[in-house]
Amino acid sequence: MNDTTTVTGNPAPPADPVMTAADPAMFASLTGEENLILSHHLTSGWYKQSAVYPTLSEPWRETHVLLGDLHQAWRATQQAEHEPEAGQ
Repeated sequence: MNDTTTVTGNPAPPADPVMTAADPAMFASLTGEENLILSHHLTSGWYKQSAVYPTLSEPWRETHVLLGDLHQAWRATQQAEHEPEAGQ
């Protein structure tokens, strides 16, 4: 019997050592607002790529890695901003 269920949403990216080489430092100089704008822009392009490239193709995975790096840079910035508050 064939499985006819469809996957909703984006499937999890495969574990690819080349694509996991994170470099969030390249986004460290962005302000919170710039980070948000770039995140929205990359996410929009990521969804558009899925219409052109097969899901989990190299361009799709590269954008996924960039979004991860961008998010890590945002989290690092947020933590750095809130650390002085914790010491007060």
